[in-house]
Amino acid sequence: MLIRLLSVCLLFVWAGCGGSSESRPGTEPGAAVGEAATPTTGGESATGPSPMPPPADPPAPEPAAPQMPAHGLMVIHKVKDFDAWKTAFDANAAARKEAGIAGHAIMRGSDDPKLVVVWAPVSDLEKTKTFVADKTQKDKMKEAGVQGKPEIQLSNVAAMQMDPNKKGLPGALLTAKVKDFDAFKTAFESGAQARTDAGVVGYALSQDAATPTVAYVYLQSEDPAKLKTYVGAKETKQAWKEAGVIGPAKVTLVQEGESVMYP
Repeated sequence: MLIRLLSVCLLFVWAGCGGSSESRPGTEPGAAVGEAATPTTGGESATGPSPMPPPADPPAPEPAAPQMPAHGLMVIHKVKDFDAWKTAFDANAAARKEAGIAGHAIMRGSDDPKLVVVWAPVSDLEKTKTFVADKTQKDKMKEAGVQGKPEIQLSNVAAMQMDPNKKGLPGALLTAKVKDFDAFKTAFESGAQARTDAGVVGYALSQDAATPTVAYVYLQSEDPAKLKTYVGAKETKQAWKEAGVIGPAKVTLVQEGESVMYP
């Protein structure tokens, strides 16, 4: 585009100068010095219309920024066999979509591969509430090899800053009880530099849909060792305490896997 624009500009310069550096102002090429130039009108020269530049290409539209989901669903559980569970999970995709779930991301425990975490963006919170409470779905989870009672979190997404091109990274899930969620959110966002220094490249912050004093934080990193050090550091715990966190936050270290949006 830049080259084309320069070509158009040069074409205008050429047309305005008559194409010869020897022509003098007020003369046509080939006219005697002092001879009046033939007047022209409508942008035409004595030799015919001046060449017009081709129309410029319209600028390409910028891609739309991905929208932050309004709600989220997190399910944390252990499974007997991951492959068997995954087969059953995939077979239930249509039911999840019908329940207002728009996709899923699967993570596994960094230290325990049988620990499976599923996060899903939710477009219809009430439909999803009904879905996760349905006995049929609970039975399907048990048949898929889920051990014990799964931990289910339904939340309202408050902030998210993640690069969709960065996937398959280490992550940390943190659940914290807070005095005031808005005050915690303000303090959390002010700690951006500390997270950057610790190798954190993305985060999501949510508020429990039923209990407003429960906050969920997801941190995404490119360095699992630095991430583990950050979430366990005294400085981090002190900063969270000053932000209104009550007691220690629950921390789950994970490794990102499959990420899918439903058609």
